[in-house]
This record gives sequence, structure tokens and C-alpha cells, in this order.
Amino acid sequence: MIRRRTLTPPSLQIPPELLANRRRSPRRELSERVRLETGDRAVSGWTLNMSVGGLRVVIENSLDPGTELTVWLDGRSPRPGRIMWVQDEPDGSIVGVCFLDAPEGAEGPGRLDDGASRSSRSSS
Repeated sequence: MIRRRTLTPPSLQIPPELLANRRRSPRRELSERVRLETGDRAVSGWTLNMSVGGLRVVIENSLDPGTELTVWLDGRSPRPGRIMWVQDEPDGSIVGVCFLDAPEGAEGPGRLDDGASRSSRSSS
């Protein structure tokens, strides 16, 4: 049995067929190793896709919606994130992670660059 847990109240949930029209930035398929670290725990998994606002990850263990964590993707700087939803599967979970370091106007928090902070970039 598949069970989905989310931070969004049932009255505000959007049917899946409408989600594609709601997104401000496209998702791109991405299959990379990822590590999600909370204060006392690290969970490894694989990304399924990524957008400016976050990513979808397959993990063997489960994390609860609302859990704040650090996202480590190969070759990128760590990013702060939050678990927004969890879909429990027979052999693990699929989780939706929202990046917490979003630029203004992005779909939820986040950006799709290498994770470097704005303050470290030179301005001309």
C-alpha cells in the first residue's frame, strides 16, 4: 500500500494533473546520488528530478514532512531544505524537498545553480 504524507492541508491540495500548469520553473530529470542530513541522522538516496524550488528523491528510509535538513548533491555546495511531502513505498520512500535558500519570486525556495551563496559572487 502506498501512503502519502504532506504538509499541505487536504483542502488546499492540488490535483496532480494541474501541477504542471502551476509550476513557475521546469523540472529536469536528474539521477544523482544525494545525502540528506538532519541534526542526528544522514539518509542517502537518488534524485529523480530537480527544479529551482527543490527536488524529488528516492530514499530507503523515511523522513517526516517538516523535517529541516541539509541537502548534499555530488559536486555542489550543501543546500538547506525541508521535507514537504513523503510517499511511503513498499521498499522505501519518495520525498519532496523544498530548498530554503530561494531567490525572490521563485517557485518555493531554491535555485538550480551550484548552490554558491549570492554573497560569494562578485557584483559589477
